Amino acid sequence: MKIKQLKYIILLSFAPLAACSEVASNDDSAGSANGSVDYQQQIQAAIADKSCNSDADCALVEVGAKPCGGPETYEPYSKPNVDEDKLHQLAAAYKKERQDYFKENQIMGICVVTPKPNVGCVNNQCVASEQNLQVQ
Repeated sequence: MKIKQLKYIILLSFAPLAACSEVASNDDSAGSANGSVDYQQQIQAAIADKSCNSDADCALVEVGAKPCGGPETYEPYSKPNVDEDKLHQLAAAYKKERQDYFKENQIMGICVVTPKPNVGCVNNQCVASEQNLQVQ
């Protein structure tokens, strides 16, 4: 009798672990099954060519969103090498996706401002400078 009870106790103690792993795997498959778009990956692909000739060739795009507002990060890009309209559409779609996620899941943040860096052409590559950060 005691052995049978012990088996049930052991079995029930592992049930939550099995449920957690099943939920995680279902979440992963649901994302790919519903055809969700990886906006962050598309943004990175769009701005991959950061080559430039002068500071005027470089700009920043706001990527993502934080729960309290503002972007997750700023990414430098080369204006001559990017379809800026498409880039800003992707950035806006990703921002909305993040904002919707925060709202649906009632996620709150610590409300830390992401400073807007300066951007320039260094060694013929657009780069964001961490010096002289501008708070926006």
